[in-house]
Amino acid sequence: MSEINKEHIENRVEDWGQRIESVFSLVKSSLSGNSEIEFAEHKTVQMNEELMQKFGVSAVSLPVLEVKRKGVLVASFKPIGLWVIGANGRIDILTKEGSYILVDLEGKDKPSDWRVYTPKNRKKSIPFDKEFVLGLV
Repeated sequence: MSEINKEHIENRVEDWGQRIESVFSLVKSSLSGNSEIEFAEHKTVQMNEELMQKFGVSAVSLPVLEVKRKGVLVASFKPIGLWVIGANGRIDILTKEGSYILVDLEGKDKPSDWRVYTPKNRKKSIPFDKEFVLGLV
């Protein structure tokens, strides 16, 4: 296991940003054929987790992806945290139907395995894929 130091934390934060972008890319490409859909990324959330503070890593702003249909917000993808128990990052998907929890179940240095926990079922996850995204809107 590699030593945890400032550089390690910075690399993890950078990787988290890239994985968030890849989630947003999947959402955008899944919905790209729908002319009623627009995307906005002007909102951000501050990431300043405990490990970042401990190692003197500066807070970063992470984008929030908003999905609108005919100008009405239908889903918002909000990064919650990188260091979460049992996962390699969490993004909440906020909708009128409730909030979905999107987590990467893969460890570091492996391809992401994004899974969704729905408002109705917090015990069993479903795959985060094009089909899921299309079902959201």
